Amino acid sequence: MSDPTNLDDGSSTPRPWWRRPPLWIGAGPLLAFLVLAAVNLKLAQEFTSSGRAIVSNSLGSIWQWMVLVLFVIAVVMAISPVGRLRLGGVDAKPSLKFFDWCAVLICTLLAGGGVFWSAAEPLFHFRTPAPYFSNVEGSTAAAVDPSLAVSFLHWGFLAWALVATTVTITLSIQEQRGESLRPRTLLVGLLPHRWVEGPLGDLADGLSVVAAIAGTVGPLGFLSLQLSNAAGMLPGLSDSAGLQSLVVILLTAVFATSTVSGIQRGIKWLSEVNVWLTLGLAAALLLLGPGLWLIQHFASSFTLYVRNLVPMALAANRGPDNWVNGWTVFYWGWFLGYAPLMGLFTAGVSRGRSLRELVLAVAILCPIVTNLWFTLLGGTGMQLELSNPGAITGPLAASGEAGALLAILGQLPLPWLLIPVGLILVVLFMATSADSMSYAAAMVVSAQRKPPALLRLFWALMIGSLTLVLLRIGTSLGDSTSINALQAFIVISAVPVTPLVLITLWTAPRLAWREWKQRQQVQI
Repeated sequence: MSDPTNLDDGSSTPRPWWRRPPLWIGAGPLLAFLVLAAVNLKLAQEFTSSGRAIVSNSLGSIWQWMVLVLFVIAVVMAISPVGRLRLGGVDAKPSLKFFDWCAVLICTLLAGGGVFWSAAEPLFHFRTPAPYFSNVEGSTAAAVDPSLAVSFLHWGFLAWALVATTVTITLSIQEQRGESLRPRTLLVGLLPHRWVEGPLGDLADGLSVVAAIAGTVGPLGFLSLQLSNAAGMLPGLSDSAGLQSLVVILLTAVFATSTVSGIQRGIKWLSEVNVWLTLGLAAALLLLGPGLWLIQHFASSFTLYVRNLVPMALAANRGPDNWVNGWTVFYWGWFLGYAPLMGLFTAGVSRGRSLRELVLAVAILCPIVTNLWFTLLGGTGMQLELSNPGAITGPLAASGEAGALLAILGQLPLPWLLIPVGLILVVLFMATSADSMSYAAAMVVSAQRKPPALLRLFWALMIGSLTLVLLRIGTSLGDSTSINALQAFIVISAVPVTPLVLITLWTAPRLAWREWKQRQQVQI
């Protein structure tokens, strides 16, 4: 039987990738938004800001419940008998060693954003405690654990489970049954097959690409501005439009080369480099910084996080300032947009792994590693701030998130080594996320497990080009208005993706249970 992943909508011959509707459904809205921003930046900003407010108020509470329930379902499946199911079939063998597999997962799912925010977010909550801990005075020793606990909420168990557990399980089992590895496959069994393989399926694929690419371009552009600001502090360099453009071009070259070379070579190699550099910097933070203090606060803040996980996750989504919308709901919308593409990417690299291994790695191990990293970097910043008020929050207020990172690393011993390593880590993690997203987008629009290199390059250049042009929108140097507008667009783009992820709360356990029963009958 022919490979269904290489056929277009059930036809007998493959359709060229440039003639597939999902490609243009995915690229069209991004280009349209770019044109709108170029013609009238203020209108684009008003559209996205208003849209974000409407979506957050309408869907915020639904997202909060959905993310929590999804995590519970994933954990229950992992500890149940169905946890022994092997993704890809009984005879499937892992293509990556366990360490390499975990490295790819950690570096390609949420770690890029996590590395970037690990220094700044705990400091924001340290300076102004979240409403969950309104009785805590900001910028005091009592605010350390609550600030880390809130950061753990946003980058912990729920976030990682949302991206690649129930979606990955559904896609993996459906692929075993002959379906293609695309977002539209999440609709199989719920809608008539002709609908899934028709315009509705094309729409699901294309809009999933929109959400994922939008979620990648925004952080990449913001990172480029911050790296340009950091490089501008070096002798002989100045923060300029040319330097910002050069940063984007170099980043694009890195992840374009990686995604063209494929998962086994480029993405795997970058992931391994990221992990070893992270381990080295983590060891340096423990040895050169307040190591014992950090370990103690990781234990106490993690305990606080677990104890308050449910009330924090389901906090009331209302109020004049609506802190929940500004922080938690925005993160859920951002990560929700990633879920279909990151879920299928994870399904592709997880063949041969058990369902239990998947949930353990994605929903437990990766979050703990991320939380530990937030403690090492953000915790060091808070300890330095407690010892010398204003030492870290001053640069944070003046230069933004990258200012906090440089301030923390600059006040430790060996700053000449730590600062370059920290900046390289941020760049490589973001490049790894961007190249995996390019690869996943190419898989979706081509309906092929190994999409053509030219198509992978197309999406890599799309991400880089959008970022480059968006940074040039506006008149003043370092104007991030266009990036802020696109980040607001992230939340809007998550709306059509919501039903695709929501249905996996039902389809993933149902499919896994049926698959487990069938394999039990075969063994008997």
